[in-house]
Amino acid sequence: MVGQQHEDTPDTVPARDARGAPPLSLRQIEVFRAIMMAGSISGAGRVLHVSQPAVSRVLALTESRLGYPLFERAKSRLLPTPEARRLYLEVEQVYGGIQRVNDLAANLGRRGAGMLRVVASASFGQRLIPRAMERFRVRNRSARVDFRTVTFDELVGYFLSDRADVGISMTAPDHPNLSSTRVGQDSIVCALPADHPLAAREVIRAEDFSSAAWIGYPAGTPLDLALEGFFGAGPVSPAAIEVHSPVTAHAFVQQGMGPALLDRWCIPPQSTVAQRPIEPAAHVEIWATHSNLAPLPLLGRRFLAALQEVLAESSNFVGQA
Repeated sequence: MVGQQHEDTPDTVPARDARGAPPLSLRQIEVFRAIMMAGSISGAGRVLHVSQPAVSRVLALTESRLGYPLFERAKSRLLPTPEARRLYLEVEQVYGGIQRVNDLAANLGRRGAGMLRVVASASFGQRLIPRAMERFRVRNRSARVDFRTVTFDELVGYFLSDRADVGISMTAPDHPNLSSTRVGQDSIVCALPADHPLAAREVIRAEDFSSAAWIGYPAGTPLDLALEGFFGAGPVSPAAIEVHSPVTAHAFVQQGMGPALLDRWCIPPQSTVAQRPIEPAAHVEIWATHSNLAPLPLLGRRFLAALQEVLAESSNFVGQA
């Protein structure tokens, strides 16, 4: 760069473009940026650790190649021309990209370092994600994690705006830029207040919801779809309360507002609700999603490995449902 070269030689002059003018070299771009930032030749020299005459020579050659001035001289300062300001915007984008490359290279060189961004359905944020994250962090002490719960409708947007590396949900999003893998499944159980009449039964069936006030889900939501086989043609009696998340359903059950059908992972360890199996059995699937526009980052692969270990140990792993 500038600190290692003090003048262009015939061997280093780039080939001319289609209009006959040679393109700018990286050295010239660096000097131009330094002058823009410092506002003077002497200031640019200090930034680049080269002499003032060396900066002046590079600037003169640059303006000669371009065929138009980049700065207007005003006493001891240089005022950028409109062309220079426009060129500077592009140069800064290039330098921003270089900085991102350097940051990535540094993170890749530090085993287990960097940022992992995980999004998941609220259900899995109660126990599954914390248990997998605990195992992941034991092996990647230097890694930082950004975790947030999202609705299924929000999931795709997080990937398209580059705010997520891995997503865990009950349904695989349908988008050409996303790839999803089924990593497990979870049984649906009936959660009831401990003193509810149905808590005396060993197994809960669809007909048990014919009269009791219960908590359900709107049509088309992941839990509603997962329960189609359980209810058959549909519940005999509609739900008294509809919620959009099994986590909310659990909270309502815990407040004594009636039974609800929900996946086991959404029931926190400290829960006081009664749990009963249902017949016919039903389950929700667990999907891992990532962008297919770039390879899954190393930390993302390590997190999914930890997640699958937790699922396997909990008998929720694929093939063990």
